[in-house]
Amino acid sequence: MFVRRKSNPSGSISIYVVDKSRGRYEIVRSFGTARTAAQADLLENKAREWVREQEGDPGTLFDRMDESQLREYAATLPDGRIELAGPELLFGEVFDRLGLGVGKDPMFRHLVLCRLYAPGSKLKVRDYLHRYLGVRPSLVDIYRAVDSFQLADCVVSDKVPAVCYVLATAIPKVPFCLLMAEDGTPVAGRLIDRKGYSLARHNQSIQRFANRFGATEPVAVVRRGEEARRLATFFKIGKKDLTFKPLIRRLKGRVEGHLCICLAACAVERELFSLLDSAQSKSSMADVREAARSMFRLNYLSSYTGRPKSVLLQMTPAQKALYDLIH
Repeated sequence: MFVRRKSNPSGSISIYVVDKSRGRYEIVRSFGTARTAAQADLLENKAREWVREQEGDPGTLFDRMDESQLREYAATLPDGRIELAGPELLFGEVFDRLGLGVGKDPMFRHLVLCRLYAPGSKLKVRDYLHRYLGVRPSLVDIYRAVDSFQLADCVVSDKVPAVCYVLATAIPKVPFCLLMAEDGTPVAGRLIDRKGYSLARHNQSIQRFANRFGATEPVAVVRRGEEARRLATFFKIGKKDLTFKPLIRRLKGRVEGHLCICLAACAVERELFSLLDSAQSKSSMADVREAARSMFRLNYLSSYTGRPKSVLLQMTPAQKALYDLIH
């Protein structure tokens, strides 16, 4: 389908959506008659938007504008119309597909996406939410949400686990048990309680947790090997990495909430790796983050329906490939 202008003997201009798929013009819909060129442009824009909606095309912006038209249009945009869309389009789509936010505080989703896109302190998380998502939580709201996340409710995969790792160095002085499937997908985790600690009680606790999910015998992870290094990127706490460092380490709820975010972030990353591998893509997580940083959309009111809508700004070939792969 495409839009056609027809000049009438009376001097008016009629705007139609026509289809030529059967070898002849067929009028699909009429959008009225205009008396001036400005009125004709408005009707034509409505018709093009209707065609995109019917064809299910998300559309990209500015691909039909020359540079002078682009500059003129961009200068008239009010604040807040253009927003960052990359984290939602890439990481958010996978997060939702895995069902990680079902039954959880919406803040959990924000914190996981921010961890994947731009890990940082809670001040940076708050700035990210305010600047790009229009969410304005206080630090108290963020920490209160983190304290409410429970590992018992954070089973991030339904795959049968094969190995139970003991991450004694996950967070200083807090042993952590992590279940993983054969392909490296995290399944669930739990903190190891140090109260009344003994080696026998420690092993029994881990074994019961592993047996609950059908895992093999626990395997201790040390700071050696590629697997340990990969896990450390999600669970380590260093002087320059404050992403999951609780302000008060003795608060069990704070530690547990941070580990829930880690598990979900690891599950999303693993699913992205799987998608990239299946497509034989050479893109890395660094490439995905870089693509997400420059994917924007424009929010506007539809001239056809009057409802709020959005359209993606034109993507690079690499961004388009990632978008098509995930969606």
